[in-house]
Amino acid sequence: MVVGVVGKSCSGKDEAVKFLVNEGFYEINVDKLGHEALKQKVDELVSSFGSTILKDGEVDRKILGPIVFSDPEKLKILNSITHPWMCEETERLTKEHKNCVINAALLESMGLVRLCDEVLYVFAPLEMRLERALKRDGITEENFLARNRNQKEIGLSLLESGKRVITIINDQDKEYLYRQLSLYCDRLKSRGYING
Repeated sequence: MVVGVVGKSCSGKDEAVKFLVNEGFYEINVDKLGHEALKQKVDELVSSFGSTILKDGEVDRKILGPIVFSDPEKLKILNSITHPWMCEETERLTKEHKNCVINAALLESMGLVRLCDEVLYVFAPLEMRLERALKRDGITEENFLARNRNQKEIGLSLLESGKRVITIINDQDKEYLYRQLSLYCDRLKSRGYING
């Protein structure tokens, strides 16, 4: 059983993943795979962005980040180098583990939805996500809204994917989120996907 979890910044996606891991799912954290991809693809990255991105022989994300996030074309180049490896690794891990949860902000744009049996879409209203971001991440409202604009595609193609999509509304406290996730896991148990 492979469950993809997707949601915009500060929607509670990571909290939902943590809950599923406690229920026995193996987490495939695609963001962490992205860090590993930088190590695996050093030569290609250096030939595209130059050796100034290196620190102690490894790609330094603090140097690479401003280069690619200020230029959509450079970001495309980065993604064309790292995403195929990340997708292959994700697919390999789904075959290795019985029940997996794919934690990926870019689940749709990376084409990882195809690996999922079902997708949990964690939704929280913009004002609430902004409030959480200001408290948790200490970023400015302007930075959060810019990040949110970059995530406008999240959730849009899920209904066209042909996959079963379960929307989890995270607009109250953690207990409310956990109750919904608990009901979801109960349904999986009743369908024989996970052990009771």
